[in-house]
Amino acid sequence: MFYVSQHQLLNLQQNVNEVAVFEVGLPNNMVLHSTFVYIKEGYFQCLWEADNIDNIQQYINTTVGDECQSDYYSIDPMTAIA
Repeated sequence: MFYVSQHQLLNLQQNVNEVAVFEVGLPNNMVLHSTFVYIKEGYFQCLWEADNIDNIQQYINTTVGDECQSDYYSIDPMTAIA
């Protein structure tokens, strides 16, 4: 399944490029396909592939849970525009 996570920095003085890096400790059952960073807004979005959304939420809460307000939703790869 494919999922999107959206993240708004809680502290806009932080560098969003430093927070929007999910390279360390990424579980084997998850793939991060893309990250879209909006520097001025302190905001970023990620496109994930995983077995379920709970795995993504747990990973993100562990890595940036204190730094961002995050939202999650699933996407249908058959109707999404690539």
